[in-house]
Amino acid sequence: MNKILEKELVCGINAVSQIVHVRPKSVTSLYFHKSQNQRIKNLVEKASELGIDIVEKDSAFFEKNFSDQNHQKVAISCNRRTEESEKYLETLLKKEDITLLILEGITDPHNVGACLRSAAGADVDAVIVPKNRSCHLTPVVRKISTGASELIPFVVVTNLVRTINNLQKNGVMIYGADLSATEFHDEVKYSRKKGIVIGSEDKGIRKLTRENCDHLVKINMSERIDSLNASVSTGILLFEMRRQIKINSDQI
Repeated sequence: MNKILEKELVCGINAVSQIVHVRPKSVTSLYFHKSQNQRIKNLVEKASELGIDIVEKDSAFFEKNFSDQNHQKVAISCNRRTEESEKYLETLLKKEDITLLILEGITDPHNVGACLRSAAGADVDAVIVPKNRSCHLTPVVRKISTGASELIPFVVVTNLVRTINNLQKNGVMIYGADLSATEFHDEVKYSRKKGIVIGSEDKGIRKLTRENCDHLVKINMSERIDSLNASVSTGILLFEMRRQIKINSDQI
């Protein structure tokens, strides 16, 4: 394998901090522009303590490598975050409580990054995306997720419907977010083992995927608008699931 392709540059205080904290051995160098920002100073100090090479760079370095990102003048060179295969899901199926986020056809890295951030906040066990026609775990996704991508397994599957069917065979209830649904998201009693499918904003989830869901749900919102941003919908649905989990735990 080409060693160069195994490395990547990740920028931004939150994303860099999370990687340094979670998997410091994967980081080879930390780049920063002299700053009075105390968080960057603390990050540089921590990275130095961990034996990470510290390199001071000028503004041109960050503008050249991260012209379209809010780099905050700090970045690292690290091993590329590993995407998991479908086989990884086998380890989760043994759990009594599972929450999975399934993203179909979402190609905007900003949307995927925001979805990952919500997923981390809602204690999601894994995020699943199809191999084709979907955004994967790019540096931009990781930057937008503000470090959340380091906390949640990112599973790439070849055939999404086949994966859904396999999850169902193992007791996972699949809910699809769909504007034509007759059930509202806050009126459904979610299973302890569950997955929610979120589609693209323009097309939603595919017909075949929709037909293979156990339930279709829509967000209970004002009639003044007909849809929400994919990442916003993701947050609403995941936190309703988490709310129900907490209520059920408190009642035990």
